[in-house]
Amino acid sequence: MQGVAIVTGGTGTIGAAIADLFQQRGCKVVVADLDERPVAAGQTFLRCDVTDPDSVAAMFEAAAKLGEITSVVVAHGILMETVPGMAEPAAVARVLDVNLKGAAFVCDRASGHLREGASILLLSSMSAFMGRVGGAYAYQASKAGIESMTRAHAVAYGPRGIRVNCIAPGYMAQPMKGEGSKLRARQGGSDKVREVTPLRRLVTEKELALAAAFLCSDDAPSITGVVLPVDSGQKAF
Repeated sequence: MQGVAIVTGGTGTIGAAIADLFQQRGCKVVVADLDERPVAAGQTFLRCDVTDPDSVAAMFEAAAKLGEITSVVVAHGILMETVPGMAEPAAVARVLDVNLKGAAFVCDRASGHLREGASILLLSSMSAFMGRVGGAYAYQASKAGIESMTRAHAVAYGPRGIRVNCIAPGYMAQPMKGEGSKLRARQGGSDKVREVTPLRRLVTEKELALAAAFLCSDDAPSITGVVLPVDSGQKAF
């Protein structure tokens, strides 16, 4: 891997794991996030509010000064409680603004900075098509939208040699902070959700990073428009 890799949500658990692996494999890594936090040595932090198109555009302009942008990983996301029939409108709007509209802004602004051979990678969730996940319908809807967006951009950018793919994580060994931890508790805890995975194990952020590196590498030149489950077999179950 080479060139500049941008990771939005790069200070989060998953984003940081992806950023670290891409750096290890030869990329100059730009960690883009809303709140500045320490990043690994050699990585560049850029403040970016993904809900603001101007902020996203500025982030790309700054990243382009470091070299050719070859990978864009859209790893940002939030989870807020949205119970069907009881959800707060502000919570629904915030989740969709960050997770879905924010991803759309990044994918659209990326177009002017990517050339043939570049990749965009988005993150969905196995919950996108699981109606039985209670209390997070806005999050689930945003992730279903991410998968549709992946296919649309893959078709649009494909003639230019730009690949667009998506990873759908299953139950993570380390759930999202805050509402993610509360949702895991309502689901019965980690031991309970492990039972719905044929491999009887939860997914680690390092495993997601490995999948991300593969899809963004020259080892996947004909793969675009796909949603790859990394879920210990949960979808098969």
